Amino acid sequence: MTATSARSGFAAAFITFALAVVLVLAAAWLAYGAAHQRTLDEMQSKGTAQIEYHTRELLSAVERFKNLPALLGADASLLALLQAPDNTANINAANNYLSFAQVRSGVSHAYLIDAQGQTRAASNWQQPDSFVGFNYGFRPYFMDAMTGKTGVFYAIGVTTGEPGAFIAAPIRAGNRVLGVVAVKIDLTEIEDSWVRSSTPLALTDRYGVLFLSAHPEWRYRSLDTLSSDALEELQRTRQYGDIAQNPLRSQPGPMPARQGETLRADHQTFLVLGRPIESLGWHLLLFSNPERAVNQGLLVAALAGLATALTLAGAGLGWQYRRRRSDRLAARHELAQVVAALDERIATRTAELTAANDTAVQTGKLALLGQMAAGISHEISQPLAALRTMADNASVFLSRDDTPSARKNLAHIGDLCTRMGNIVGELKAFARKEPARLHAVPLSGVISSALMLIEPHRHAANAHIKSISTNLWVMGDSIRLEQVLVNLIRNGIDAMEDQPQRQLDIHLVATEAEVTLSIRDHGPGLSPQAQAHLFEPFFTTKPSGKGLGLGLALSQAIVKEMGATLTACNVAPGAQFDLTLRRAPDHE
Repeated sequence: MTATSARSGFAAAFITFALAVVLVLAAAWLAYGAAHQRTLDEMQSKGTAQIEYHTRELLSAVERFKNLPALLGADASLLALLQAPDNTANINAANNYLSFAQVRSGVSHAYLIDAQGQTRAASNWQQPDSFVGFNYGFRPYFMDAMTGKTGVFYAIGVTTGEPGAFIAAPIRAGNRVLGVVAVKIDLTEIEDSWVRSSTPLALTDRYGVLFLSAHPEWRYRSLDTLSSDALEELQRTRQYGDIAQNPLRSQPGPMPARQGETLRADHQTFLVLGRPIESLGWHLLLFSNPERAVNQGLLVAALAGLATALTLAGAGLGWQYRRRRSDRLAARHELAQVVAALDERIATRTAELTAANDTAVQTGKLALLGQMAAGISHEISQPLAALRTMADNASVFLSRDDTPSARKNLAHIGDLCTRMGNIVGELKAFARKEPARLHAVPLSGVISSALMLIEPHRHAANAHIKSISTNLWVMGDSIRLEQVLVNLIRNGIDAMEDQPQRQLDIHLVATEAEVTLSIRDHGPGLSPQAQAHLFEPFFTTKPSGKGLGLGLALSQAIVKEMGATLTACNVAPGAQFDLTLRRAPDHE
């Protein structure tokens, strides 16, 4: 691939990736906008239903008592007290009546105020915090009632310090208003229900002051900074005690309406719906967390982006799959051609390697034969000399007619010929070039043949071999096993060249499946370097001219070919080589 085509491919991949990213972001953005708006609409719809429900609940709580002051004012005892305020009987009658009415109606307090604002009778007349004697002429509900209207006013009681809604109605004598009957109702139960249900509602007055709230810390705080006139009016009427400027929202604005608007209060952002209650001059507010819409939008955006990404990835993978399938079919055809050619080369190479391995094994045999030639020559020359002497002696015995002695000499000559024949036979079998044939082999015959071949070298080295007798059979090739044993025994004898006592032990351990034949010398052992390279070709620890370093490498190759193993380790003293062979079935 040229540099130009590589750059072109990279540019195409980058453009494709950029388009995919744009598509994923566009899908996520559209999904966010739709989900965010849908959640806001759901919050608006649910909030509207909630605020309407709580408006009806609030109106019901107030309206049920709105006509009570007018009904109480119809009693003759209250009118009589206003007409004769110093009459003790009238005072007692009015106090008892108001106390009875307060218990039966469930209001917090009921009391009678004259035209000057002075309280003449009250349901709590016997209590330490009785309203009797206090002047409430400054309260707006009194002023409204004195004009002939029903006054409704929420405030903190100046006597009890307890908040509540005050409802007042006029008491008339003809067309003249003589006084006012007022009741106080407790709305804190409604506020407590908001808190218990985790409904973020708040109720404000005409100035925007929150007097009921699911957030207690917002109570008696205004939405915006109060005007000087409003603040002066609140302080004059003592509606919320000593109220001070502490606006809730950081930026002033209109009173929230039914369509909802964002409001930031105390470092938090809210979505606020408003519902005016015109009959009472109040405004009910519902606060919602807009993060719900944001979170829902982000969730849907993430899902949409993920879905788009997966769709694009699936399309890309499909395209890649079809392209790679086409490439694989083309490559498979090409590979089949390469494999056919490779099989042919492997077969040729295998044949070459097999021939080379056989040659190497044969070379190893011949090398061993060369090393054993001097000893074998000595082994044969001695019987030949003895043969000559015994043949001469036999002639002498025959000339003397000493037939028994001649027969005895001839018997010795026959034994010597048999011995030389065995030596030559073992050499011929050892040197024969044949492929390995695995069959059941008597281990004792292999050991005996190897010992016969190594005998001249053992004798020359003045070494002693302690062998074993066994009737075990193993799977292998007898000639190649002899080659391995000759190699191992010869190496063991050479390793003890500098030792005063040259002892070599042959022993075995057998299991049901395997037979391990061990050759142990009593030499100096194997150095770490020798152990690391022991079975590598041409590695030898012998002096120059005494070895090529092929013996153990060839032995290892022969052993592996027979499915056996050859390992070496140090023992104290000397080294030990373990030849593990498969045990032949049906032989003992």
